[in-house]
Amino acid sequence: MKQKNRKRNARLNTMRCPYCDSHVVLRSADGIYKKNSADTMLYVCARYPVCDAYVRILPSTNQPAVSLADGELRALRWEAHQYFDRLYLSGIMTRKEAYVWLAGSLQIPMSQTHIGHLGKYYCRQVIEESKRLLDNRQKLKRQSRMLHKALGDCFYAVR
Repeated sequence: MKQKNRKRNARLNTMRCPYCDSHVVLRSADGIYKKNSADTMLYVCARYPVCDAYVRILPSTNQPAVSLADGELRALRWEAHQYFDRLYLSGIMTRKEAYVWLAGSLQIPMSQTHIGHLGKYYCRQVIEESKRLLDNRQKLKRQSRMLHKALGDCFYAVR
């Protein structure tokens, strides 16, 4: 068991920032998060705040929750989630169907559809494809309402 922990710790100690190639250090989110009441821990680029790449760790582990991200990528991931989540929260599809749709749209395996692991290019694709689907849904709703109104007007005109 000790051997396994040593290997895991060695791997984590060699983690490098994908933006500047600096070492990544484990530290408290204090000073990065406005509120850190949950005592969240992060892997942070050693050059922070010059390089603002970081990722939170999963509770009770030293495992990163997703991949290290800079400010731009974190913002894109947040925006991608806002649009993508609306696909199933609005009832267009179930959550599982949304992830199947996402994998097909991005042409990636289901195991890689977690937005927290996507890069900037794929996050932009998620936003664009989700917007397109949501816009099409809105157009269909408007057309349906207009058709119902027209049919209703015809029905009353005939009477």
